[in-house]
Amino acid sequence: MKKQNRPSSAVMEQEADEFRKKAEHYLVCFNDQCECRERCLRWLVGCQTDPAPVAAMSVNLRHPSLGGDHCELYRPKERVMMKRGLLHFYDNMTGRQEHDIRHQLISIYNRKVYYQMRNGRRLINPAAQQHIAAVCQQHGYNGPLCYDGEVEDFDW
Repeated sequence: MKKQNRPSSAVMEQEADEFRKKAEHYLVCFNDQCECRERCLRWLVGCQTDPAPVAAMSVNLRHPSLGGDHCELYRPKERVMMKRGLLHFYDNMTGRQEHDIRHQLISIYNRKVYYQMRNGRRLINPAAQQHIAAVCQQHGYNGPLCYDGEVEDFDW
């Protein structure tokens, strides 16, 4: 019989604490009927919200596309490899490639978000990493993409 790997109570408490901190400013879900709730970050964070406030920022449970396997707001409870920082990202590119790629990324993500990613204050999720790689290829750069670091985190 195969033994299941279950998280220790210390890991579970640390995760609950992380969810409590996120609950203050994260769009949560209170759909207790959804079959995906145990695997969805929005529902798990919603379980950690403070019950005292009368109103909370949550999804509209009556919206027809929410809930179940095809919910458009579903966020899986799994950690992924996030990249951090773009300070040395352009080191191996030509000046023209750097200019064009930077300007296109700013037009896609907006200036504020781009500089948060560049300076490492906002992690770059796998979807954004793929998008950034596609922009680089579009401008003729096929070399390695040099992020400043990486960290394993939830894809909020």
